[in-house]
Amino acid sequence: MKNNFIHDRVLSILSASIFSIFLISCHSARMPASWPNSDKDFMYQYSIIDALMAGVFDGNLRVGDLKPRGDFGVGTFNKVDGELIMLKGKVYKMSADGSVKEVSDSDSTSAAFVKFFKADTTIYFNEPNLSYEKLQEYLVEKLNANTIYAIKITGSFSSMTTRAASPAKPPYSTLTAHLGEHQKLFNYNNTTGTCVGFLLPPYLARTNVPGFHLHYLADDLKAGGHIFKFNTNSVAVEIDFAKGFTIENNTNAEFLNVNLKPDRGAELKKIE
Repeated sequence: MKNNFIHDRVLSILSASIFSIFLISCHSARMPASWPNSDKDFMYQYSIIDALMAGVFDGNLRVGDLKPRGDFGVGTFNKVDGELIMLKGKVYKMSADGSVKEVSDSDSTSAAFVKFFKADTTIYFNEPNLSYEKLQEYLVEKLNANTIYAIKITGSFSSMTTRAASPAKPPYSTLTAHLGEHQKLFNYNNTTGTCVGFLLPPYLARTNVPGFHLHYLADDLKAGGHIFKFNTNSVAVEIDFAKGFTIENNTNAEFLNVNLKPDRGAELKKIE
C-alpha cells in the first residue's frame, strides 16, 4: 500500500514537471518547408549597430517612412532619445522620464530593426517564476542558430527591469559612454504587455545585435523600454522566421565619416 502511494506520488510529480517544461515538446519550432515569396518576410534595418555604438546618433529616416518596411520591431530615435517599440504598425517611444507615447510620423530614427510580423509557431510557457535568462536558454535550445527570428512574448510579468536613454547632446560620445551616464533604469511589478524584438545569429554581429534584443510595451502604456530581465509564470512566445534581411545605410554625414574599423562587440555586451 505504501509502495503504491510512493509510486503514484512520483508519477504525479514527474507528470507535473513534464507539463511545466512548457508544452514545448508539442510545439517544437520548425523552419517552414518553403518560404513565402514576399519582401514582407525579410527583416529590414536602418543603419547598423556599430555605427550607433560609435556615436552616430542622428539619422534621416522618418517614422512615416519606416512604417512601410514593417509593423513590428525595435530601435531608437535621433539623439538616442528613448527606446523605439513598433507593435501592430504603431511606433511608441519609452522616454527616460518614464513616459510611453505613440510618436508622430515626423519623428526620426538613427537605428531601427523591423519586420512585418506573422507568427510561424507559438510556444506556451507555464512555469513559476520563469526568468528571461531561462526562457532564452529554452528558445536557443529549440531554434536554429543560423536563422533570423522575430520574437513576440505576451503575458503577465511579476517583475520587469528595463532601461531608456536620455537624449544626447553634440558632440556625441560613444553609446557605451552615453549610457554609462545617461540611462534610466525602471523596475516594474505585476505588469502585463508585450516583448518585441529579435533573436539574431552570430554572423550578424557588427551590423546588428546578435542574440536576443527585446523591448517591452505594457498594455496600459505605463511601462516599457529595453529589457534587461523579467520573471513570469505564464507567457506565449510567437516566433516568426525571417527569410533574410535588408540594410538601408544612414546617409547622415556622421555615418559617412565615422570610423567603423574597431570591433565594438565587447562594448555591446556591456550595454545589452
